[in-house]
Amino acid sequence: MLEHTPGFIAVVRGPELTFEMVNAAYADLVGRRPLIGRPVREALPELGESFFHQLEHIYATGEPAIGRGVPLTLQRESGRIECRYIDFVYQPITEADGATTGIFLQGQDVTHQKRTEEQLRLALQGGQIAAWERDLGTDFVTWSENAEELFGIRSGPAAEFAKRIHPDDRPQHREALARALAGGAPYSLEVRFLKPDGSVIWIAHRAEVQDGPEGFGRLAGVTMDITARKSAEIELAGREARYRQDLEAAALVQKSLLTSNGAVGNLRYAGLLQSSSFIGGDTFNVLPHEGGLSFFLIDVCGHGAAAALASVAAHRLISEAAVIEAGRPPAAVVQQAAESWPEALPYFTMIYGHIDPISGQGALVQAGHPHPLLIRRGGDVVPLGQGGVPIGINASLAYETSPFTLHPGDALLLYSDGVVEAENAAGEPFSEERLLTVIAQHAADPSEFLLDTMVDRALQWSDAKTPHDDMSALWIRRVQ
Repeated sequence: MLEHTPGFIAVVRGPELTFEMVNAAYADLVGRRPLIGRPVREALPELGESFFHQLEHIYATGEPAIGRGVPLTLQRESGRIECRYIDFVYQPITEADGATTGIFLQGQDVTHQKRTEEQLRLALQGGQIAAWERDLGTDFVTWSENAEELFGIRSGPAAEFAKRIHPDDRPQHREALARALAGGAPYSLEVRFLKPDGSVIWIAHRAEVQDGPEGFGRLAGVTMDITARKSAEIELAGREARYRQDLEAAALVQKSLLTSNGAVGNLRYAGLLQSSSFIGGDTFNVLPHEGGLSFFLIDVCGHGAAAALASVAAHRLISEAAVIEAGRPPAAVVQQAAESWPEALPYFTMIYGHIDPISGQGALVQAGHPHPLLIRRGGDVVPLGQGGVPIGINASLAYETSPFTLHPGDALLLYSDGVVEAENAAGEPFSEERLLTVIAQHAADPSEFLLDTMVDRALQWSDAKTPHDDMSALWIRRVQ
């Protein structure tokens, strides 16, 4: 039984403390060397004088010795020196007359446990984490040794911890604890904590309710300092709020550039922009001037702030050209814009053209944009344009002008690809065919209603509240 006992056992006898008996666990502990019949000093010289003096004191006085987690330096079979940790009881062996004749050595190798505890201690310290247990019967909280250094708190009544929570966060603490105790749910919260020096930190408090003999027995958990993370989150939230405000301001600026619905002579026009975010890359304008009406619709490659800034630049470029070069053919205006567009900026697709409000005669240029649609009064639809290359791709390529005439009751529709390319869950696009169906159903309705319906149908198709890509459209109708 002694031989197979998990703990180590040995017996030494006489003034020389000679090994009389060792079990397998003791032999494993000291390195499987010859021990029986040899004095301790001779068999295990590396244990040192303090160990030998301890045994000699026990032999001389008959007083036992007890130790917990005591380091022991041993030499292994390979010659390597190794530190082990043991729990032990060294008990004197006495005769009937009380004389000590030997010592019974018994204990446990706790090296693995000790190293695990040390690793846990280092992990807790490095992560600024303290471990704790709260006895739900006595409400006493036992904290790990590093709790005082980290949080300035010691083991004691749970109320001591509770009163250090920031007053504004105490209701949250009470509610979390009540939920945990009511149903055994995990106890988790993040609150502000007052340290003894008056500083305020953020802590994450996590625990599990563990059963005792008569129901819930204790809370076992950890508390960590999350001030750095929380400060970063607060700073990030502030930055996001400021960024959101900037985007909202930019959106107002961008929308202010869009032309309002209006009329020039026999022409009525209306536009719509539904951005995929606060700001987008689509824009349009209608510019009345001596000799007619110029118009354009632009779709900048990309989304978000970069596309929006580029759309503002493109809007200004084309608007100025439309006024300054009002008498020139649309192809010449677009060609000049392509040559002056900075290479570093994103490219954009565009429809640019002009119309005579009296005769209804007009011409336009298609620069990589979806074909404009000429909707006849009788319902026929005629695609216009020659395709063309987006602005910013190749400035040396020439653009072609496509003439058209708006008769009374006819209309011209310009739209961005975000409308027809909106996809449903199966990946099927809304398509030009469905767009034409909407137009056929509402061509006689007011322009604003038609454009709103067009965008609504595309959003319904994609089952989205906001589009994945900017949607824009411009509708120009000749009334007589």
